[in-house]
Amino acid sequence: MKIGDMVHLIRNISSVGLILGINEVYQGFVRVKFISGEDAGKTYEVNSCEIIGVDGVIHEKEEEVKEEAPVQKPASTSKKKWSKVEVVAMIKEKPLAVERGVLCLNKHSDKIPEKSRSYVAYWAQYIASGKQLSGRHLFNARRTCFFNAKVLVDAANGVL
Repeated sequence: MKIGDMVHLIRNISSVGLILGINEVYQGFVRVKFISGEDAGKTYEVNSCEIIGVDGVIHEKEEEVKEEAPVQKPASTSKKKWSKVEVVAMIKEKPLAVERGVLCLNKHSDKIPEKSRSYVAYWAQYIASGKQLSGRHLFNARRTCFFNAKVLVDAANGVL
């Protein structure tokens, strides 16, 4: 895991956060700023064994913990299939959804038009520094997310 990766916590999978840095004093602790869920806007120092990547990759230390105490999953867990309408509605209503969309577009920048890549990279760097988009930048980022909604839907459904 590296700075700028989007992550979940084991104890609160509904919140998504960004890794801002690694604490040098306390080995294994990572600074995470949450951009959605019930912890939105908060920054925590989290033990790295409690972190799961958004793409489902589990940190190495956590795999050791899971081997000791296996967690049983419900038998009928089907992954949600996102539609373009749902994604566009979320982007329209929530500024944090726009920020997550920008980070996703930055991660898949090869799938967006070349003209938009520099703007998306700038916004993603700004968000990763712990700040929130506002004003004209939020307006333009939202419009860019609308224009590239297919990329966001494909990423949300695991196609990319």
